[in-house]
Amino acid sequence: MSFNAGVRFNYWSFNNEVTVSPRLVIAYFPDIKPDIRFRFATGLYYQSPGYKEIKDTVTIDGQLTTYLNKDIKSQRSLQFIAGMDYYYNFLRHPFKLSVEVYYKHLNNINPYAVDNMKITYMGRNDAHGYAAGLDVKLFGEMVPGVDSWLGFSLMRTMESVIGTDNKYVPRPTDQLYNVSLFFQDYIPGLPQYRVHVLFNWAQGLPVRAPGAMQSSSNLRTPDYRRVDLGISRVFEKGKDPWMGRGFFKPFRQILVAFEVLNLFGFNNVNSYYWVSTIASDAQYAVPNYLTGRQFNLKLQFKF
Repeated sequence: MSFNAGVRFNYWSFNNEVTVSPRLVIAYFPDIKPDIRFRFATGLYYQSPGYKEIKDTVTIDGQLTTYLNKDIKSQRSLQFIAGMDYYYNFLRHPFKLSVEVYYKHLNNINPYAVDNMKITYMGRNDAHGYAAGLDVKLFGEMVPGVDSWLGFSLMRTMESVIGTDNKYVPRPTDQLYNVSLFFQDYIPGLPQYRVHVLFNWAQGLPVRAPGAMQSSSNLRTPDYRRVDLGISRVFEKGKDPWMGRGFFKPFRQILVAFEVLNLFGFNNVNSYYWVSTIASDAQYAVPNYLTGRQFNLKLQFKF
């Protein structure tokens, strides 16, 4: 069993805030089962605000006035994380299974909303909330020296703003599920060539119309989906005769890769541009899409 503990102190002259952050990590390696490792971590973490979070806007005599809120505090998170790593062999291939569960109690949250690509903060510590989830990841080497992995995550993060009757709504980063896969292998009979596939599928993020910082709307962007496909060729000194000659003499290894990013051309929504009617009695969300299909050529040199 091993222990790692410490305390971090910070002082911020802007608002004379002193923060104390104790942390503790415990790892347990059972003798009776050396291929399993357990770990537990806890700590108090603070995130000091940046300029956009300090800036607050109020209405004075009918006019909007912006000032810097010197009463603002750092956002605080009390975290508990428990995990396990399990090492084993399957069909003579090494694998590692990692599982983590976590809970984060959030205080002094500075709520924000996303309008198109603009992030607008309230400028005050007006909310509290939580984040809880599960992360599972399986690593493996289908062939020696080539890593692949499969990941699955569940997460829920909610917040409640002062004055909303303790009603919890999803935070802008709330994402219930996320599935990812990265698989790479050699081409049979041609071990110098590798093929890899990267797959991602995740729930869309919450969306709120401008001015609806704490809305009960269940509107979300569509699920995020993306598949990348690539093939690469590795040239190594000692295996490829020309690698030790002329211009290529200094290089130990050269990688040439060709990738198709977003292979199926999914239209993933990044944000919405909100259009108001002339009477401003209705708003319409026009989606902004992430980059579609792209082709990428990559060169990597190792000395």
